[in-house]
Amino acid sequence: IADAAAEVSALTHADPLALDACVLWTLAVATAVNTGAVPDVRNGLDHLAADRRDRWARTIDAAEAEHPGTFEKNNGFVVTAFQAAWSSIHHTPVPKGEPAQHLRSSLETAVRIGHDTDTVAAIAGTLLGATYGASAVPLEWKGVLHGWPGYRTRDLVHLAIESLDAGPPDGTT
Repeated sequence: IADAAAEVSALTHADPLALDACVLWTLAVATAVNTGAVPDVRNGLDHLAADRRDRWARTIDAAEAEHPGTFEKNNGFVVTAFQAAWSSIHHTPVPKGEPAQHLRSSLETAVRIGHDTDTVAAIAGTLLGATYGASAVPLEWKGVLHGWPGYRTRDLVHLAIESLDAGPPDGTT
């Protein structure tokens, strides 16, 4: 998974920082899918080049120590966007009895940071969606969800199911 994440990132964002962020986040998403819990993004540090692990550990520590709004300036940059997304998730309490509400609250926090809100919310949303699933997305948000060209939520779900039914593109199982 780490190798695939780095390869996909390199298609558009070949900077080592972008590759590292993609590896860490993708591994966290995979863990969330398998456990249903928000993982510690530090769990992927061993998959990074040894000389960059300490920097990323400090980056994550700063995201947890600082309020999400701290990361408003320059959050279009991969490291700051990563920090803003993780800080939004980390600093937003998980409501007792309704943990899936964490998705909505964290994404609202991410958007309220300002500046590159769509990037920060998209990053946070991947991990939160992997953790809580599609049912945690508020209905009013699903109502305005669309894809290109003109697909609505139901169309996107059908496309996803069709792709699962078709299996991998190379015919393997």
